[in-house]
Amino acid sequence: MTRLVLGLLLFLPLQAMAEVSVRADPPRGYGWWLGDRMTQRIIVSHPADLSIERSSLPRPRSAEYWLDLVSVRTRDLSDGTEIILEWQNFYSALEPSLREVPGATIRMSDGTEVTLPGFGFVTAPIRPILAPSTPDQLQPDPGFPLVDPQFNRAGLAVSACLFLVALVGLARNQAWWPFHARPARPLTRAARQIAAQRKGTSASLRELLHRGLDRAFGEVLIGTDLDRFLSARPEFAPARDQLAEFFQASDDAFFGTGTRQDDPNSIIALARKLSAIERGRR
Repeated sequence: MTRLVLGLLLFLPLQAMAEVSVRADPPRGYGWWLGDRMTQRIIVSHPADLSIERSSLPRPRSAEYWLDLVSVRTRDLSDGTEIILEWQNFYSALEPSLREVPGATIRMSDGTEVTLPGFGFVTAPIRPILAPSTPDQLQPDPGFPLVDPQFNRAGLAVSACLFLVALVGLARNQAWWPFHARPARPLTRAARQIAAQRKGTSASLRELLHRGLDRAFGEVLIGTDLDRFLSARPEFAPARDQLAEFFQASDDAFFGTGTRQDDPNSIIALARKLSAIERGRR
C-alpha cells in the first residue's frame, strides 16, 4: 500500500510537467535596424489548476550591451497564459549580422520550471558602407547663369588706382615719407629739429624756430614785420598772440636786460602749432 501511494505521488508531478507546453511566435528574422523594437509572443499551455509565478518572469533590463528588454506583459487564455516580450535593438551594424536573443526560465505554481525560447534576427546597416559608389548615384548639376567678371575687375582696378592717388596726395600734404624733407615746409622741419633737441637750452631752441620763420617769410623776420608776415600767410593768424609773445621774449633776450627766464616748453608748443598749421591740420 505504501509503495502504491509513493508511486502516485511521483507520478503526479510528471503528469503536470507533461501537460505544460510552450509555443513561441518570434518576430521576423531579418530587416531590423538600429533602435527598432521587436515583439516576441510566447503561449504557455497549462492546466487550469496551474499558474505562472509572476516573480519568475523576466524583468525589463539590459540583456546585452546591444539589446534591452523593454517590457513584459501577460494575458490569461482559456488554455494557458500568453507572455509578450518587447525587445529593442541597439546594435549598429556595418553589414548584415545575425544576433541571438537569449531565452529565459520561469516557474509554475507547482515548482515546475519551463524554458522560454530565444530567437535570432538579422540586423541591417543604416547605409551600405561597403557598397561601391557609382556616378549614376549622383544627382545632376543644377543649371546656373554665367557671370562676366570683367566689369567688376575693371571697377576694382579703377578703385585701386584712385586709392593710390589719394594716398600719395595725403602723404604729400601731410609731409609723410618720402615728402617729409620738402623745403616748402620750413616750420615742420624746424619743429622736428626742436623735438630732437628738446633738452637743449632755450636760446638754441629759439634760434631754430627763428630760422624756420625766416625761411617761411622768405627773409629775416623780426617782431615789427609780424603783421606783414600774417598778411602774406594768413593761415598762421590763429597763432598771432603766441608769435607776438615769442618775438617779445626774443627782443628781451637779445636786446633787453636778459633777466627774463624762458620756458622751453612754450617754444616747443609754438613750433608744434606752427607745423600743424603748415601741414593743414589746423
